[in-house]
Amino acid sequence: MIKFSDSSKSDALWQRLLDKTNPDLVDAMRDFYSIYDTELVEWFAELYDPKVGGWYYSPSARDNDTVIFRDKEYLLRPDAESTCQALGFIGASGIACDANDRYEQFLPCWMKNQIADYIEGLQDPDGYFYHEQWGKNIPLPRRARDFTWSRNMLERFGRPLKYPTILDAPEMKTEETLIPDHLSSEAKFIDYLDSLDVPNKSYHAGNTVSSQFSQIKSQGLGEVCVKYFNERQHADTGLWHAEQNYYGVNGLMKISGIYNASGLVIPHSMEAAFSAIAAIESDEIVNGGVDLWNNWVAIQNICTSLIKFGGEDGARQVDEIRARIWKNAAGAVRKTREKITPFKRADHAFSYGRKYPSITSQGMPVCIPGLDEGDINGCVIASTLMLSMVYNGLGLAEYRVPLFGKEEGDLFLSIVEKNTASFCPSFFLL
Repeated sequence: MIKFSDSSKSDALWQRLLDKTNPDLVDAMRDFYSIYDTELVEWFAELYDPKVGGWYYSPSARDNDTVIFRDKEYLLRPDAESTCQALGFIGASGIACDANDRYEQFLPCWMKNQIADYIEGLQDPDGYFYHEQWGKNIPLPRRARDFTWSRNMLERFGRPLKYPTILDAPEMKTEETLIPDHLSSEAKFIDYLDSLDVPNKSYHAGNTVSSQFSQIKSQGLGEVCVKYFNERQHADTGLWHAEQNYYGVNGLMKISGIYNASGLVIPHSMEAAFSAIAAIESDEIVNGGVDLWNNWVAIQNICTSLIKFGGEDGARQVDEIRARIWKNAAGAVRKTREKITPFKRADHAFSYGRKYPSITSQGMPVCIPGLDEGDINGCVIASTLMLSMVYNGLGLAEYRVPLFGKEEGDLFLSIVEKNTASFCPSFFLL
């Protein structure tokens, strides 16, 4: 019996993949894995702050107290998104293999309590979650993503919310529960969608809307939203952008999630999938790791919607999409490795940008600009998320070889415990 705690160094796991596929694909995947090393696990462990109970976005965020952004000074502190993404890395990388890849089972109780206390403390009486370094004057996608990340983490840790939210039933809400004005009526919502300029800014618009979609549905506006996007899709490419390029597929990735969350098949699924495959195989320069990852996510979203909501015809289309990918599966994997490798930084992690991290996350400052360092958002996109989507896109999710195993999991915990003991020598005696 194969032990999944053997990590990517296990010949048994690679043989299992080989038995299902072919030598050319396995060689391409092994070469892909060669760009990741154990220092990546150490990097994640060193970004956890036991004084706060969360993860910093990058080493420069950890090592500096403030940053100047648009002539204003901001604190550099851990944040909910980086924390959730780091926890996701723990679950997807293989280091939590002895805990069924569940981070809430892998982490010691003291650490789970630290993280849960930190996230719980971010919730405001209006139902949303805010950070001391940014306050409440933040872009809607930033607020929406922090809302989703924080709720998910507290649920995984078994913590109830302190305050009701927009998602709760009317009788549970209080006078302080915030209902955004643009979600207060159908007319205001459509005006809001118009302001996002979907035809020219489908990626940004899709990101903004999809990040809020649970809130949109809670106000009875889900069907209005879907109808709006239906009317603006290009039937020949399945995209919402006039050009068939990374930007267009990035928009597809974001908007396709709205259909999955609505229980609907994505219109013009085949055309959309082939646009994403063409982007993967293209020679277009990747300026952000997300440009590449979103292609694979778009394929996954399309296949998911077809399988779940498309019946027999949907299953047939998925077979056709995957057959198209398999025509050059090894080549697609090699192209993905080639395109993501330049994002690896000197600290063994990966950055969101081609040379540096993005200095903002959903519009708010998160690091010192212009440094050769990895960042958590770019790193999870380039590593665990990228590999997961490649396997999913190829229909090989159950044959995924984890990056790491128990040995690296022990290393991760030892670093976190060392840093915590350094901060409070008597901590483990409490």
